[in-house]
Amino acid sequence: MHNGKLYWPDTYHKKSYKDEIEKHYEVIVIGGGMSGALTAYRLSEAGYNTLLVDKQEIGSASSAANTGLMQYMSDKLLHECIKDFGELEAYHFYKASKEGLEDIEELSKKLDSRVSFIQRDSLFIASTKRDKQVINKEYEALKQFDFPVDYINQIQLKEDYGIDKYNALITHEDAEINPYVFVNEIVKYAHHHFHLDVLENSEMIQYKHKDNLIECQFKDKTVTADKLVMTTGYAKNKITKKYIHREEFVASYAVVTQPISEQQFWKDKVMIWESARPYLYIRHVPGNRVLIGGLDEKTDKIPSEKHIQKQGKKLIKSFNKLYPDLHLEIEYAYGARFGETKDGKPFIGRIEEDAEVYGLYGYGGNGTVYSAFGSKVLLDMIDGKYNPLSEIFKLKR
Repeated sequence: MHNGKLYWPDTYHKKSYKDEIEKHYEVIVIGGGMSGALTAYRLSEAGYNTLLVDKQEIGSASSAANTGLMQYMSDKLLHECIKDFGELEAYHFYKASKEGLEDIEELSKKLDSRVSFIQRDSLFIASTKRDKQVINKEYEALKQFDFPVDYINQIQLKEDYGIDKYNALITHEDAEINPYVFVNEIVKYAHHHFHLDVLENSEMIQYKHKDNLIECQFKDKTVTADKLVMTTGYAKNKITKKYIHREEFVASYAVVTQPISEQQFWKDKVMIWESARPYLYIRHVPGNRVLIGGLDEKTDKIPSEKHIQKQGKKLIKSFNKLYPDLHLEIEYAYGARFGETKDGKPFIGRIEEDAEVYGLYGYGGNGTVYSAFGSKVLLDMIDGKYNPLSEIFKLKR
């Protein structure tokens, strides 16, 4: 799923699990990344006897390469959503993302402080003169639905943030987080407080329906469940090939710099991203480091070490177009495969007609908040409750 030198795993020593696995569970969750961790937490908290399975270690795949920017804005801008989906659906998409972010904040309060949830503003800048209108349209759409946002003109942008661009908007109540620590801590919390078992380094070979149960076959054991949830993220397998037809894989790149002085940071250490596609994004990292990411390329291949180093240098150059006087040294550089959807929305819902098999695929640049609200949607579905979001994000659409 990734290559290069990752930063987040160096910040935390994870727990290893040696659970005695039962022969039957009410729910089995396959995939121990952000989506799987949050889903396993929700289900076990609700009283379901739950097993979380990962073919490697918890949080070791995409979550270890997640850049940890959390925003209620999506890669698909609100005014674009309104145009494509209509006002009502667009509003509920963004509202769900805002609530998902708030939920991550509440969960983080239960966990180790190394989760490093810090509320931040996000600065969304016009990359070109032509994109000034994109900023204007998005500001009007966000204000229409009362999302917390302010408009920044060219003079303010230069005076307050030192960026010589055309205009920007600033969204409030976004956040940064250490995603690797969060995933591992939320699983550890559920394992300790609820009935959650964890099985690492075990890949599911196949599943089949048998006598109203779902039989999950692993290399050295078979476990049955009443319900199965697939949260296998950006891994390519038979299930995603069969059910998820509209994903587009990209290779994305990031660097984490050596520490800089506190005085060198821009105003309020806001998270920065831009209107260009693919876009550059920038955030503060605890310890006064800078994380810079972007340069996405459409490919399903994991990038080579040589290409990662090349892209890392490009990221620094892109950063210096905004801040030419700030000298940064790369300490970590990595590349990873991520997934996007053609309509900009995640996939959440039932994937089998004749068995209780569900999926949560938080594809897109806002996958953490998608996983947060998506896990709640799945809990409602498994509880037999209707959640209107299930219509917006269903797999077959």
